[in-house]
Formats: sequence, structure tokens, C-alpha cells
Amino acid sequence: MTTAEKSYDSALNELHRQEVAAVLRSRKGLHYASIGDDRRGPNLVAFNGKILGETYTKSPGLTHDWYSVTLKGEEKGPFITARAAAASLKNQ
Repeated sequence: MTTAEKSYDSALNELHRQEVAAVLRSRKGLHYASIGDDRRGPNLVAFNGKILGETYTKSPGLTHDWYSVTLKGEEKGPFITARAAAASLKNQ
């Protein structure tokens, strides 16, 4: 892949992340949405319009192990669901 293609892909990923963040900031309560290629994440997490961090899974199978990562890079988990991982970010 050329340097230009890598830069383009990186910019496109950042644009998608910023679009998701804008939607999450407009909502009340706990919300999360995928910033990855599918529903397995990573997910950006917000509570009452404030971005708290991300969730992701290490297990692509039926029983996912979900983890959360604070904005400071602290990892928590595993959790049984993405929502539980997202909720763990509320108490940071």
C-alpha cells in the first residue's frame, strides 16, 4: 500500500470516528456505537454527551469477552456484554 493510500485510510477512519462521536455527544444517557468495520467494535462510549472511552472484544465467538479502555488508556474487564463494559466507564 502506498503512503498516500495509508494516509487516506487513516483520515477516513478518523472522519468516521468523529462522525460517531458527534452523534453520541448529542444523546442523553449511556450510548455506544461501533467505530470499527462491524458490530464487534471497537465501540466509542459516551454518557450524557461526554466521551468516556472505548469497548472492544478479544473473542469473536458467540460468548464475547468485552473490555473497556478509559481515555487515559486504562483497561478494565472482561465483561460479559458490550453494555456492561461501556457502563464500567461511567465510574472512572
